[in-house]
Amino acid sequence: MQFNHRYLWSAAFITNLLRSGRLSEAATFRYFLAIMTFDWWQFTIFRITPVSSISLSSMASSWAGFAVTVLGLVYLYYKNGGNTGRQFLQRYFPLSLTVGWKFFVASFAVPWLLTVVLAGQSDEILDWSASVSIVLINILMFWRIGTHLKSLSHEVCA
Repeated sequence: MQFNHRYLWSAAFITNLLRSGRLSEAATFRYFLAIMTFDWWQFTIFRITPVSSISLSSMASSWAGFAVTVLGLVYLYYKNGGNTGRQFLQRYFPLSLTVGWKFFVASFAVPWLLTVVLAGQSDEILDWSASVSIVLINILMFWRIGTHLKSLSHEVCA
């Protein structure tokens, strides 16, 4: 079986497969499995990491992340056509993976860049700037997935 990198990185490629009805059930399941695995890791890793206390910025970031996720999923549902939309999950999982990888990388790069740009600032400023940047990155990710879902929702599905 030949591996095609576009299944991981190209939202345009995936959008075209979805548009033409050529994304297989097996591929959709692999996207679902990858997203569920990532979500488990994302929401579990902090629970198994020993810390003496949780900072206010970390607590705020966690709750903001939860709110962005819930509101973002509702936003995506409506971008897909809401109650009259079709194939939300079949579209969501592949698009969230192909779009999400890029934002996942950004979620490490941007906070690191902020530590360089804000060198010499207090730890509290660095923590809050990293927290805000992660929330903004997540909002941008949902917006980007939404643009793909909206383009698909206006077409007749194959």
